Amino acid sequence: MQKLLYPLWILGIVLLSACSYDSEKAVKNGDVINMNGPVYNFPNFELFLDSIESDKRDSIRIANYTLEGDPTLYNLTFDGSLIHFEIDRSKNNNRGNDPAKVTMTCTNLVTGDGQQVLTYTLEGCNQDSLSEGFMLLTVLKEQIDEHEH
Repeated sequence: MQKLLYPLWILGIVLLSACSYDSEKAVKNGDVINMNGPVYNFPNFELFLDSIESDKRDSIRIANYTLEGDPTLYNLTFDGSLIHFEIDRSKNNNRGNDPAKVTMTCTNLVTGDGQQVLTYTLEGCNQDSLSEGFMLLTVLKEQIDEHEH
């Protein structure tokens, strides 16, 4: 019996690790990473914003990590006029009753300029629950200044 449990245990670990999307993998993929405060690979997001300004097709992924390390992925694709947005919670073990994936189309990505932070909000989304927009990312201005050399 013990000989049977060992291979099952190993198989379980392999399957669980295959389903995860840790921050190291996200960095290698060029994702913008939000770790509950610090945002990494922000220049990639700025390039995406430039593409929208230029009406040029582009895509980007934002990986938001919970304190427990579970990711919620925001996949954005700009087709030259609209932003196709997918919220992927399939790898987040703490998503509760939220659906694993939600997709929508939005018309604008708006930058809010606060005293200490920049906020990025999707607006004009085809979801009734998002009539006020969807807060995509918040970045401390001091963090942006650290990237400019």
